[in-house]
Amino acid sequence: MTPSDDNPHLRHIKQDCADFKALLDMPDRFPPRPDPGDGDFVGQVISTTSSRYFYTKAFIKRQPHRDELGLDIYGNPAVNPYIDMRLRNEAAALQLVAAHTTIPLPKLLGLWEQRQHDGSSLVYLKTAMVTDGVELGKLDPAVQPAAVAAVLEQLEADVLPQLRALRRGVIGSADPSLPVIPPSRFWGSKEKRVWPPVMGASEDAFVFCHNDLDRQNILVDPQTFRIVCLLDWETAGFYPAEWELLYLKANSRAERHRMSLKARDEHIRFWDNPKTDTSFIGSEKFNIIV
Repeated sequence: MTPSDDNPHLRHIKQDCADFKALLDMPDRFPPRPDPGDGDFVGQVISTTSSRYFYTKAFIKRQPHRDELGLDIYGNPAVNPYIDMRLRNEAAALQLVAAHTTIPLPKLLGLWEQRQHDGSSLVYLKTAMVTDGVELGKLDPAVQPAAVAAVLEQLEADVLPQLRALRRGVIGSADPSLPVIPPSRFWGSKEKRVWPPVMGASEDAFVFCHNDLDRQNILVDPQTFRIVCLLDWETAGFYPAEWELLYLKANSRAERHRMSLKARDEHIRFWDNPKTDTSFIGSEKFNIIV
């Protein structure tokens, strides 16, 4: 028996990797550098969105290579919106939240560019593997309603207040050198636009948001439903508080999609004639208030 066979979360990961490979068996020509400290290999998912590598002690994801993206239906190079910047954004978010809150999240272990055989470079993000919980969405359907209710209570009582205590006067990443990457409901599959760094009316106008609080991104204790870890901070940043959607309430992909579309339609007006002025970069507007 391998270590992954003895741990519920790692067993789920191993099975998910096998299921994905059965549907789409893409070769991996751009693996991360081997590191004995990562522990035993559990599985991997190679895809056009991001490739993920699971070990007993570490988790790595990387941006896809242009050869993996291929062409769209019109014969043009496919686009994976902002993927390299999203990985950099996640690293910045993990550092910020770890420094200023007690919210459980993966420990950041590394962020690097790795040069490939064709001269290109890909971004890799490494975090510690969290094994003392299971995905909220992997729990038995019979206990899902109780588990979701318990998690929502914890989010409202502890997690969201801590995130909302982190404030800034400009939207965007925890790292002000990165571009603004709003929640994915605002951008399409071929998105390349540059979003404006909107200023708020005050220096604490915007709060820090996770922006993807879905069941697959929340690890819980399977017995008590205590939140063990919040995953996937790729689009986290400073935004209006109402942009933080509780996707875990959705009981299906269709319901989640409806939530997303409704929020997009309600919040899209935020981008109409926004107050922007890049001259404030480096000023107190970019100071994080904790």
